[in-house]
Amino acid sequence: MAGDVLLIPNFGAEEGAGWGEPAYRPVGEAATGSQPAREIVQRVATRLWQSLFASGSRCLGESEHAGDEFWPKGLGVRSPHAALSQLDVHDCAVAWLNTPAARQFARESECRLFGANPEVVRTVHDKAFAHRVAVEEQMLPACLSPCIAVLESDTLRDPDAAIREIEAKLAQWPDWTAGRFTLKPRFGTSGRGRVAGNAGRVAEASGGFARLAESGGAMLEPWLKRTCDLSAQLWIGSDRKILLLGTTELLVEGSGLYRGHRGFIDSKGRVTSGNRYDEALREAAVAVAQAAAAAGYHGPCGVDAFAFELEPGRVELRPIVEFNARFTLGIVAIGLLRRALAEIRRELSLDPGGLRPFEFRLDAPPGGWPEPANAQDALMIPLSAENPAAAARVEPGLLLAQSREALDAALAIRRASEATSSDRLH
Repeated sequence: MAGDVLLIPNFGAEEGAGWGEPAYRPVGEAATGSQPAREIVQRVATRLWQSLFASGSRCLGESEHAGDEFWPKGLGVRSPHAALSQLDVHDCAVAWLNTPAARQFARESECRLFGANPEVVRTVHDKAFAHRVAVEEQMLPACLSPCIAVLESDTLRDPDAAIREIEAKLAQWPDWTAGRFTLKPRFGTSGRGRVAGNAGRVAEASGGFARLAESGGAMLEPWLKRTCDLSAQLWIGSDRKILLLGTTELLVEGSGLYRGHRGFIDSKGRVTSGNRYDEALREAAVAVAQAAAAAGYHGPCGVDAFAFELEPGRVELRPIVEFNARFTLGIVAIGLLRRALAEIRRELSLDPGGLRPFEFRLDAPPGGWPEPANAQDALMIPLSAENPAAAARVEPGLLLAQSREALDAALAIRRASEATSSDRLH
């Protein structure tokens, strides 16, 4: 059993100036109506992340065992054990993302920082790293080969030079792209900081060049109509051994904003997306993890992927989009499922050889969560904190069912309103 673990919840630290300004505020304070929605969601995500660790863990800025009152009420009594064996760590600081700022927090708290060196993390967390691996492993769809380019900060700091370089690259793009492009920060999350544009009007996008340069550069990519988003969650040991924790379907909005995860769980707690691309996703994820391990990375990580419609009736998979060299909400979802596994087995008669679908969300879906008593053939696990103030305005939850049809019925999902079926910019 682990203890004396200091958690540094620096969500979104990759977006901070100077690679790692902490996205942090003492999380023991009650959420208020004046707080931005993003901050409240981060605070809920922090508490769910903390629930994966042993009861001796505490978040930066709070007293020992202060997390007891924030334990998700649907999980019963707070466990003295970690949800995943990899989190059975002792006498250290664990950051969501290892940055120089997180390392400094650890030093000031007289703790060692668990995981990889922040300089290694920055190297492999760069979207350019994932793109290079995809090219080297021949896992980049041929149709995208001439369309994706890495833009350095120095180029973006000179708007005229950046416009010329982007226009030259767009001129080589195939007709199917229609010249529509997006510039994505090489260090960013949840779709924030992107700049969109069209060939012939590149100058109109130049207002975002300075911000992209400051954040570490950009990836130039075509605007694609995505049909599904997927992710793989892994753990790389200090001995370079790679463990695939699971694969899931990502629920995201058109802007790229994260909403949750979907997938299936078996009686051993193993998680899969259930998607037809699952095997290709696993193969690609392991390839990227091996490259990251070779570069010196170890610890939690995730690989994002998506399928897109190139033309009517023709769908392609991009199995390597980015490598997240940090904890992910997919790992949180898998850990929560492990926490609830005994109840899932009992309530849904999950025996060896069986699978049960699940949906995890940081907040209630558009139609709201079903009432436990009304969730026929389903199991609703509320993940709001025991402290009512801590759960204000956000209702995280985990819903499982006997079948995907029963899950959809319990959620009363209206597919037309879901972002997963819309034309999304990536």
